[in-house]
Formats: sequence, C-alpha cells, structure tokens
Amino acid sequence: MNFNFHNDSIRGVLRSFGQEEAEVNNMETFVTFARLANDIFREMDTDLAKLGASQGRIIVLSLLHCHAPHRMTPSELAEKADVTRGTMTGLIDGLERDGMIERVAHESDGRMVTVGLKEAGRKLLVTVVPYYTKLIQACMAEFTTQEHEMMKGLLRKMKSGFERSLPKS
Repeated sequence: MNFNFHNDSIRGVLRSFGQEEAEVNNMETFVTFARLANDIFREMDTDLAKLGASQGRIIVLSLLHCHAPHRMTPSELAEKADVTRGTMTGLIDGLERDGMIERVAHESDGRMVTVGLKEAGRKLLVTVVPYYTKLIQACMAEFTTQEHEMMKGLLRKMKSGFERSLPKS
C-alpha cells in the first residue's frame, strides 16, 4: 500500500474521521518512518538472500562470534536475539544443516547442548559485514554529528511512546 500523505484528499479523509492536524502530522511522520524501515529491511532481505543469509541467521552468527570461544545454549541465543525458542531452534537447525554452526553436548549437563560457530559461519560474517557497513554509510551519509544525536534522541522518544502503548502484563 502506498500512501501519499501530501495528497490533500488523504488529509481530507483523515480529518473527516475527526483527526486534528497534529494527529494527521503524527500519522504522516509515523507512516514515513515505517515505510522507510520496511523498504530498508526488504532490500536487506533480498541482498542477504543472494549471499545465502538472512537477518535472523546473521544475528545468531554475530552473537556466537561475539561470545567466542565460549559456546551458547539455544535458550541464551533466543534471549539475546529477542526471539522465541522455537524460532531459534529453526535458525539453529538451518545454520547447522549448512555447516555454519555446530551443536555440542553441554560440558556439565549432558541433557543440554551448546552452539558454537564454525569456520563457514565466520566466512559468511566476513562477507556480510562490509555489506552492512556500506548500506548504513549510504543511509547516514548526509547526517551531521548533531543530526545523529538528534535522530537518536527522537528515536528514543518514539520507542518510549511505543512501549507506553503496549498492554501492561
């Protein structure tokens, strides 16, 4: 869906539903942000797929790389990646099948397994890190140092508002 919030008819529809100008501006800003984030992630997914990777796989490999030489349990990986254990199991299964990681029996509890990075996983990270660096540099190239700080502050505010909107559990 491609909304153009600069179009007077869209603004008119929003106002007809009782939206004040401030709310129309909120929606325009939010949708612009969300569309940009969606476009970036869609492009990343396409590019990473060409490299035999996905964002989820890169997160797992990155976590294992940062913790090396120590291994991590699947539940530790799930917690650090902020995904369910089921999602992590699927990621681990695929990475193990492709020779990127290995499962090894836990050293103190034979009922558990730990996960470690293999050379193929390291090689994929070596391939992917320059891609991420280039993409991020391109996205952020026009920002001044002051604008970087302003953007981080604005995103913290947006995150805070989002977190306040979540149901209390």
